[in-house]
Amino acid sequence: MEIITVVLSSLLLLISPVGFVLDQVAEDSIRSRLVGAESLQVRVDNGSPVQLLQGQVNRVRIAGRGIMPTSDLRIEVAELETDPIDLEFNSLRNGEVVLDEALQGALRLVLTEADLNAYLASDAVAERLSRLQIGGLNPAQARERDRYRINNPSVQFLPDDRLKISLELADLVQGGALQIDAESGLSVSAGDRLVLIEPTLSVNGSPAPQQLVKTLLGSVNERLSLQRLERRGVTARVIDFSSGPDGLELAMWVRVDPSVTAPDAASAELDALE
Repeated sequence: MEIITVVLSSLLLLISPVGFVLDQVAEDSIRSRLVGAESLQVRVDNGSPVQLLQGQVNRVRIAGRGIMPTSDLRIEVAELETDPIDLEFNSLRNGEVVLDEALQGALRLVLTEADLNAYLASDAVAERLSRLQIGGLNPAQARERDRYRINNPSVQFLPDDRLKISLELADLVQGGALQIDAESGLSVSAGDRLVLIEPTLSVNGSPAPQQLVKTLLGSVNERLSLQRLERRGVTARVIDFSSGPDGLELAMWVRVDPSVTAPDAASAELDALE
């Protein structure tokens, strides 16, 4: 979600209190919030000067390639096109950026296998995996979970919207590690979640029992749900999804409620999207 955070927060800074918006100013604002960008184009359809002084923009279009919202994550393609943007005028006069109406737009992302694997090998992902909880475990099993650590995660995009995830499950008590390989298809359900299709799991090359597959992967579908963003004022729906050897492509519709940019709340809410 990092790229959504960067793009949305940058959009909210496009209009200065004096009123005039230029494409280059908008591009510079976004670049300043990125670690890097191989290419970035911004087009602002700004309407009349009166509209700008009132905090209104007709449309913003952003197209980037080789976008790095963080030092660990590279995105091959990131494109965003918004509906009209309406900022609260009195706040704008005071130099504050607050949405007067909800911000809506379409977002398209493309991730390559190489970029995703580089991200999975980062310290940020290692720290998150150390806190990962496996659903379906009883209290006794949960205590056992603390003895294991996930190492060397990687992903491989396969034909027909399938992917393979490989990792090592290290035993911190007895030593040694298990090689875990999971393969699954991916599908979109109700526009708000990615669903695993016919998942399989192998341990050290041997197929795992189906019950173990359900136990280990039982909470994954819930983690892939976009509904968890709604309590933070962000609604997202998947418009299109596909994956294959060339990479993963995701198109989404996103709506940001004005409450996200309320005074003293905007920065905290945007950080929570990561």
